[in-house]
Amino acid sequence: MIDPTSDIGEDVDESTAPTCHTCGKKIMQEPDHRVVSWVKDGDISHLHFCDDECREAWSGRRPTP
Repeated sequence: MIDPTSDIGEDVDESTAPTCHTCGKKIMQEPDHRVVSWVKDGDISHLHFCDDECREAWSGRRPTP
């Protein structure tokens, strides 16, 4: 399944690529890219992660959105 919140496509270059929330790496056509999205008080938020390891590192230290 392709995550509909992801803006990473073949035409994304380094200047417009999202950055991993955990390690700061630019995410460009990463097959293991992950996005965490949530809605709180009517606002939609999302964070990009370059892989499961970075996502898990963040989820282990974050408060519940």
